[in-house]
Amino acid sequence: MASEYFPLKEGTRFEYKYKSTEFEGIAKVFIDIVKVVKKPGKTVAQVEMIFELRDTHTDEYTITRDAKWLTTADGVMVGGRREFPLPPKEGFTWNEAPDANEIVSMSDKVSIKAGKFQNCMKVVTKLAGGDAGKSVRYYAPGVGYILEEYTGEDKTCELELVSVGKIPPPPVKKKK
Repeated sequence: MASEYFPLKEGTRFEYKYKSTEFEGIAKVFIDIVKVVKKPGKTVAQVEMIFELRDTHTDEYTITRDAKWLTTADGVMVGGRREFPLPPKEGFTWNEAPDANEIVSMSDKVSIKAGKFQNCMKVVTKLAGGDAGKSVRYYAPGVGYILEEYTGEDKTCELELVSVGKIPPPPVKKKK
């Protein structure tokens, strides 16, 4: 089933390590799927993205799955985008001006800290049609977004899945 390349499961936390030429060190990024609402013809997930480097900041956005697309309203490296069409098919292309996207494989093998994944979908984005660099991202069946390597004119970065688990409960405040 197409949805398995980006499952929207309430209470799920994805932990990533994030390296970028925009900062020194390795950041931790948590993508928490806080709430999932099914509406006629679409599913909308409320997401909290927590970025930790020297300090912590949090952003909230949505991920929407409808009959034709899985779309994120924000993200770690770039703002919102159409992640991929539904159902995904190898060779499918789409434009999000000025970028050109293509699903180049549905059978890649990816080995990262979070594990070894088979039958991954590989999406290549040519930034400004290829004039400004490219992005290569991978989605593992049953897991979701696991790896992205971005090489642009303005920055180079890599986002790699470290683990998938449950969103931890909020810390208990100690009484004085």
